[in-house]
Amino acid sequence: MIIALLIFFIATIFLMWQGTMPLVLGIVLAAGSAAILLYMFVKNAHLSLKLQKAMKKYKAKWVGAVAIVSGLSTTLSRDSILLLNRQDELIIDGPYRSIVMPLESIERIGVLYGESIMRNSDRDLSTMLALGMMPNFSYIRAYLTRNPQAKRQRFIMLKPFATSEEIERSDMIVLVEGSALSNLKALLNRPEIASIARVLDKKHIRRDRKAGKLRKDEDKSEEQSAKQRHSQIKESIPRQNTGAHELWASGDMRVRGADNNDSKSR
Repeated sequence: MIIALLIFFIATIFLMWQGTMPLVLGIVLAAGSAAILLYMFVKNAHLSLKLQKAMKKYKAKWVGAVAIVSGLSTTLSRDSILLLNRQDELIIDGPYRSIVMPLESIERIGVLYGESIMRNSDRDLSTMLALGMMPNFSYIRAYLTRNPQAKRQRFIMLKPFATSEEIERSDMIVLVEGSALSNLKALLNRPEIASIARVLDKKHIRRDRKAGKLRKDEDKSEEQSAKQRHSQIKESIPRQNTGAHELWASGDMRVRGADNNDSKSR
């Protein structure tokens, strides 16, 4: 967003300098883009200062801004801070209170893009994230429908071993990465987090789909080759003309047996 605004601002100034764009329109567009850039700069500076204060307060090894999507009671603010302290505890810190979760109490941490949630079924997501349960992501899909821009953001799913009064539904806490300042990759690369985390990036989803498609193609080719082998074996077996089929079809087998018995009795 910031890069796009910078390009737009520079392009507006350049067109004004060339005389291609009217002066009044150029000034309005340049001033508008500059105001938005200034607002975003102040907002990021305020967030960075807030994260630094939280890191000093909890003596954290990592800190990042998140937004609560579902799983926690509404008494906790939606815009919160996620921290990892030196006691190996994940802390969700809000303006009014905080929740502390030791890493020993967390069974799985799943990280994936919102686009992956929309494109995959609950069963596939459970398998790819190794959740060991059948989750219900309908409320997350409803959130993504209301906020289409969140499809490009990463979602963080915290699945504890045991549920508590804080967790509302689905036995999971679902967060969404709030800012690029969070550097979520640094958290996932930590050994204590990597042991329980499962990350699905866009490349991973493409590889899984490609592998599934290749497996289907291999199954089809194996089935076709099996049919060909079966037909070749069938053609290689010499047919013996015993007349049994013709006799059975015409009903002469039963009659012939009866005639033989009659001749013997005679």
